[in-house]
Amino acid sequence: MSTETPTSPIDEACSRTDEVQRELEVASAELGLTHRALDRHLPPTQRTGDVAWAIAQNEVLERKVQQAAEDLSQVCELLEQVRAEVRAD
Repeated sequence: MSTETPTSPIDEACSRTDEVQRELEVASAELGLTHRALDRHLPPTQRTGDVAWAIAQNEVLERKVQQAAEDLSQVCELLEQVRAEVRAD
């Protein structure tokens, strides 16, 4: 006999959304570290062509991932509101 409480789809969505948000925050931080390391350790003479593009693209991706994490945080808040409303009914 299972003692686990069945979870509703909204509970599962909240849980998974929280998990993905944390993963995005970690990815954003790792991209930031990578960008700063490349920017700091590569001499300007080596930051040309594809390397310059890759460094710039890394920074763009860091911002996009950070924005996605922030957007997902708002989704988490909305899911929490819905969950509270469902439980109140």
